[in-house]
Amino acid sequence: MSSRPPAPPASAWRVLAVALTLVLALVLAAGLWAHWRSLSDDDAARLGARATIASVRADLDPDPSVLPDAVLADQEAAFGPAATPSQARHLEARGTGAPPSSLADAAARLEDVARTSPNGELAATAASVAASWWAAEPPPAGADPTARRTEESEAGSGAGSPAASKVPTEEGDGGDTDDDAASSCEPAQLAAVTALDRARFTTEAAAARIPADAAQRGTMDAVTDTLDATLREPAVTPMLSCDPAPVAGGHVLPAGFAEDPTRAVGGTLREASAALVSAVGASSPEDRDWLLTGLLETAVTAQHLDPEHPVPALPGRD
Repeated sequence: MSSRPPAPPASAWRVLAVALTLVLALVLAAGLWAHWRSLSDDDAARLGARATIASVRADLDPDPSVLPDAVLADQEAAFGPAATPSQARHLEARGTGAPPSSLADAAARLEDVARTSPNGELAATAASVAASWWAAEPPPAGADPTARRTEESEAGSGAGSPAASKVPTEEGDGGDTDDDAASSCEPAQLAAVTALDRARFTTEAAAARIPADAAQRGTMDAVTDTLDATLREPAVTPMLSCDPAPVAGGHVLPAGFAEDPTRAVGGTLREASAALVSAVGASSPEDRDWLLTGLLETAVTAQHLDPEHPVPALPGRD
């Protein structure tokens, strides 16, 4: 009699072979799906932003005392993982365009992502990095941010405080109805308006302490005018009827105001920038134009009045 164990039934081998074949087929199918699946618009925008930052790191030469590579590395990481080989192929097929020619050009590309992306998190991150770059290297003098404002918003920027200019809500007076105001009372946008109003209040208080013939007085007056124009944007006006109203007759002046009013104004503008970044993420694309214009203005002026070296990597997102 043989001592060898009996051979397993042939049917068991067949079941095992079928199972292994199915596993192999699933692995191959997953690989083919990863290779050929399309690139989503979100991933394309995210990876395009990463590519823009990579180009800034590799090809441009920003001032390392203001925008060091460590800051750029944090900004690149904020857009998530690098492209997979499949994503890289699809991104190349879409066309990546020429690399940015300057930091201002790179910031404009991220601003476009911030304006158009339906993904709020992605939009806010793009706006944050753009604000950092605007602070590090303001756009050329000819690229006046206030030129973005429409003729309609300029026509509506009369004299006096926006807090005193709430639109009427009586029926038939052509003003905003209660329903219109309620639809505009998005909390993050209201917080941005409040931060802008506080910056304006602080700027007026600083101007009152500076002699009329001093150079800094002209700067304070210009900042006040810019903030007034922002607070009179057509998108902002309905918010003035929200309850509670986002603007006030007065605010508490920031710490350090008495010692250095100019730097205090810069600090309130930086706080306004952070609030605007948050509002970008909470707003739909069609509501972001005024937020991004205000962000450019506050980021540049805050760095001018209260310099930071280096600039924050992700203002409003840290």
